[in-house]
Amino acid sequence: MLGDILFALPVWYQLGLIVVLGAIWGSFVAALCSRWPRGENVSDGRSHCDQCHAKLGVSDLVPILSYLWLRGKCRYCAHPIGAAAIFIELASAAIGLVALLTLNPVQALSAAIFGWLLLPLVILDYLRLWLPNRLVLALALAGLLVGPFLTPEVTWLDRACGVILGFLSLEIVRQAFRKLRNTEGMGGGDPKLFAGIGIWLGWQALPMTLLLACIVGFVFIAITYARTKKSALQLPFGSFLGAAAFSTALIG
Repeated sequence: MLGDILFALPVWYQLGLIVVLGAIWGSFVAALCSRWPRGENVSDGRSHCDQCHAKLGVSDLVPILSYLWLRGKCRYCAHPIGAAAIFIELASAAIGLVALLTLNPVQALSAAIFGWLLLPLVILDYLRLWLPNRLVLALALAGLLVGPFLTPEVTWLDRACGVILGFLSLEIVRQAFRKLRNTEGMGGGDPKLFAGIGIWLGWQALPMTLLLACIVGFVFIAITYARTKKSALQLPFGSFLGAAAFSTALIG
């Protein structure tokens, strides 16, 4: 039934709707990634300016448009607002747009949900080297509900194998590195994230996802070295996995 409704909508309406949904979700993700690491609850209290602490009204919180209208400054104290939020909103909108331009409407919405749930994990791991268990669990549970719409050819056995193989493949590497080098080489969240990806895509997609994640990692290392002339000591591999998993979902 959902598929019939989505297919019946005009293409321009589909595009507009998924971009708006993405921007709204991006606004929430921006607040989550800003507040949660500081120990603040994203659902408590109204949004406020970090400089003058003025409470922000509805017109100040329209995703993307408010930032552009206010020229990146607080309406009340004119202090510059960090651009991180608008970049996250744009990225979230782009996730939905790219999914809809690549897949049929049902798969596109499913892929967008997959990408939207990966987005805060990618950001938090990149900024904090942190993959919160609650977000990974939310990704996994959503995979049980939405994953079959994204990858209808993947059986439940394939998904179960994806969980097991996804977790064990990275956990074995993690434990082996710790034994050999007597230090942590990979965070405990990476195997859990890979297992969650396995629920969505099945075990068949894991090799491609891992290969793409390694390629992204090598590019990241090369860019970091070119800019700083130093090798990156800590890598946000969860961020690479998230970007690679969304790409794999799009290319099948």
